[in-house]
Amino acid sequence: MPDRLSDRFDYAANLAQAGRYRQHRAAFWPPTTTYDLIPVELARHAPDLGPEFPAALAQLRAAIEAEWDHAKNQGIAQRRRFAVPNAVATAMRRLAGHLPTETDRRAALLRAEAVEHGYEDRILKELAGLEEEVTLVAGQISTWYGKDLRGLPTAFACRRDEDRQADVARALEFLPEVAPYLSRLHADLTLGDLPAFGASELFFMAGEGDLHPKHVAYFLPEDEGVKYSPFKKTYYFTNTHAALVRGASGPLADEFLALDVAFEPEAERFASIPTLGVLSHEFGHFVQRPATSFKDLNAEDRWASVVLQEVAADVFGILILAEVWAGRLGLASADVIAYYLAECLRYVSRGLGHFPDSDGMYLQLSYLVQVGALEPAGARLAGETSVVVAGLRSLARVLADFLLAGNAGPAAKLYRDHGPANAEVLAPLVAELRARPARSVEYGQPHTTSATSAGESRQ
Repeated sequence: MPDRLSDRFDYAANLAQAGRYRQHRAAFWPPTTTYDLIPVELARHAPDLGPEFPAALAQLRAAIEAEWDHAKNQGIAQRRRFAVPNAVATAMRRLAGHLPTETDRRAALLRAEAVEHGYEDRILKELAGLEEEVTLVAGQISTWYGKDLRGLPTAFACRRDEDRQADVARALEFLPEVAPYLSRLHADLTLGDLPAFGASELFFMAGEGDLHPKHVAYFLPEDEGVKYSPFKKTYYFTNTHAALVRGASGPLADEFLALDVAFEPEAERFASIPTLGVLSHEFGHFVQRPATSFKDLNAEDRWASVVLQEVAADVFGILILAEVWAGRLGLASADVIAYYLAECLRYVSRGLGHFPDSDGMYLQLSYLVQVGALEPAGARLAGETSVVVAGLRSLARVLADFLLAGNAGPAAKLYRDHGPANAEVLAPLVAELRARPARSVEYGQPHTTSATSAGESRQ
């Protein structure tokens, strides 16, 4: 495996290496010569929990970094378990003693128990019922699917973002309107059991999660390797996502989008849309038909299956936000679509053949161009909200007929026809993105004793 790739947009070459970066140690992935970093100072989001709390965070960081190093050098001996779980559990119990509420402390102690002895349904069930103000998590948590199929040692701490969580609560008031909308798209579309969703401000990250690029959310316990648990919660980092939207999506939209409404991430009318976009994306993962199964597509083309599942989450999610919630929440559908297309550009800018969600965003832009919902003018994409929404409805119905019906052959063809293998559709855009460095956030954590940057610790 090469340490550096000359072209992050060389789809075929990158896809051939997908999932084979197990020995990769550098902070930046995909391997590249340059990155533009967007600083995010986590200290401003940290609660004041006394003078001993930073040292306790440093203890957890040291334990997680040791686990990460062990995983890279010697591998993971047992799935979902650390090599020296007691060191991580001890640090978590020390931190738990400083947390502000009994609920927070109980949740942290339950996770320390899971670190030491493994998850049980008893622990998962109790965790699902706890509403924390400050959350502490450590585990073998999923990294990027194209990088390594395993989870790798990660720890994070976050505090509830009251304003954005209030936006989530308002949207959920109109959840009963989602199912009728889906049935209008396709007769037997339904919405499955949904996970809990926590909007939070990240204030600590260590291990694999502190490398590049950064995740804006983790889906627990699935991202910890516990599949099919009925007790699920998404932890979404509003400050991480806001930095990416301002520092990456916004500039890309300015340069490459010509819409009836401009994307202005600093404007107040866009304040709640990123959070609701992530929430609706999570809901999109649970849109299904009675026949929905990805087994045959997984067997035929696992990468295409993962990509198309992300496409379905994006498409159904943004339609829920634009056509069900927006009007109820005082948002403009045009602003939702402007945000969505800006995010498509950000994901595509990370490269092709490395990230299923980036390949999926390419597919969505390609489909919208091919059906005439977006008009290419060189590298720029022009469109009107109503036409883009119509194109998304079209793609939603195609996904319902093929992907969600379990029709592996037509679903795989959809991926071939509109995904990155069809390089000509967005060739001018990709050429422009290729000339620009990828962008990622860099966490500043001066509030943690002995904290070092990921770039310093992993080279």
